[in-house]
Amino acid sequence: MEVQLKRKPVGQEALADRLADRADQGTLAHAMLFTGPAGRGGLALALALARRLHCTTKGAERPCGSCPSCQQHDQLQHPDLHFTYPVVKPPGKDKALSADQLGTWRALLMEEGPHFDMVDLRDRMSLGNKQPFISVHEASDILRRLSLTAHAGGWKVQVIWGAQWMRTDTANKLLKVIEEPPAKTVFILLADNTENILATILSRTQIVPIPPVGDAEVGSWLKGLGAQGEQVTDAVGLCEGDLARARRLVREDAAGEFAMFVDWMRTTFARDGRKAAGLADAFHDLGRESQKQFLLYALHMVRQCIVGNYGAASAVRLRASERGFAEKFAAYIHHGNVVDMQSELEKALRDVSGNVYGRTVFLDLSMRMMELLHRPR
Repeated sequence: MEVQLKRKPVGQEALADRLADRADQGTLAHAMLFTGPAGRGGLALALALARRLHCTTKGAERPCGSCPSCQQHDQLQHPDLHFTYPVVKPPGKDKALSADQLGTWRALLMEEGPHFDMVDLRDRMSLGNKQPFISVHEASDILRRLSLTAHAGGWKVQVIWGAQWMRTDTANKLLKVIEEPPAKTVFILLADNTENILATILSRTQIVPIPPVGDAEVGSWLKGLGAQGEQVTDAVGLCEGDLARARRLVREDAAGEFAMFVDWMRTTFARDGRKAAGLADAFHDLGRESQKQFLLYALHMVRQCIVGNYGAASAVRLRASERGFAEKFAAYIHHGNVVDMQSELEKALRDVSGNVYGRTVFLDLSMRMMELLHRPR
């Protein structure tokens, strides 16, 4: 997987070149916030930029891939490249620090490459229902590291992956150093969006939106992983330019989510309160992250149904196995209920993310769906 780390970010070559040019011209911002789903390649861009800043070869052929610095980057061992990411407190410790999970982080990067997201990291860390975060103790650790002289005498690069998981006290503690970092220090924050980032952090960073990866690049990347045929076609159509999601789509067929969605829709349409209560128990047992994934899947299905009703059939993005049900179910998704249906699903997603009891969320959502599915056009 080292080869993946050496390449320019998949589908983001133009943006990588612009950042490299700014670094060469001395116009690189000292604090940047890369925004967009993690699978679009923000981390890959951060790694490529850090590699270029640290490469000791002079001239245009940077990173050279052969100097000691590049070799350290190949193993994610460069002493002036620092990573921060959301974690939980280990058993027996009173602090949540990225350093305690550094081996896990490096293993994920080396095995999967830089195109992964929080679903992948949670699985690797075996977090279950625990919610990771970036603690104020982590902020103290960052300040300590950056106060030291660079080991190689050059740039220090601090990557904060999942910056939306910074707690308020964490962000406040980092404000001054982000605004006025030590000489030759670059902060690269990565977040899915800016909604959960403090305004004071946003005002101190240059925001760099990461666009979706193109369909052709996604397809080529998946084929390089061994995917083929309908697997690739479905994943390209469904992933919305997100490589982490695309990889999951070829590894998991979503049969479980589809079966649960179909059962849930039939139950709510039949207004079967007893069965809805049983499904609420099953939903609760999924755990928080799987609950969120199911609600996202339900939102996707509802949106595809409305596209099928009012848009071009070619714009519908569904697997072959989902189309038969969606063609029939779409008749019950229309202009009279779709806005409220999406709103209810999004509210349920926020509630689950905010740690509201899963059974209550799903049961309430089911009651609302019973009404909405029978609402006239």
